[in-house]
Amino acid sequence: MKHLLILGVLFCIPLFGSAIQKRDSIKCMGDVCHYVFKDTLNNERTLGELKGKYIFLDIWSMSCGPCLREMSYLEKMVRKYNDKPICFVSICVENNAPLWKKFLKRKEMSGIHWITPILSPFLRENGFIGVPRFILLDKNGCIMWKYAKFPSDVNLQKELDELFK
Repeated sequence: MKHLLILGVLFCIPLFGSAIQKRDSIKCMGDVCHYVFKDTLNNERTLGELKGKYIFLDIWSMSCGPCLREMSYLEKMVRKYNDKPICFVSICVENNAPLWKKFLKRKEMSGIHWITPILSPFLRENGFIGVPRFILLDKNGCIMWKYAKFPSDVNLQKELDELFK
């Protein structure tokens, strides 16, 4: 139990600082299309499958309060941008896939949901050490915004709208 609490604190540190929220340069910061995730049917999936659209990543954990609060805002964004060239992918940081599937079913979560282990290469190699974490990939699968604003931030929608002009 003590280890679970420590892990929860480590992964649930909200990254609300203004320095963290600044936009990264438009220059491609790295292609993340080769990392493998599992979907709710245990199929292996990659972000490369979604190339050709912007990809907004939501990296979250079931034990993270700030992560759970952002989910309803993310759902609204999915509906708002359903006719735009953008996919919203929620990647849960969890080692217990059956528990994650039950959670999604109980919360009636829609959209694209994948899972990655807590110490996965995707998280480790890209420096994604805290949740919630939001990232925007360009149409080639490269990181555009390593520190995207939270879905609850009204300025995020303004920035996304700029992409579609």
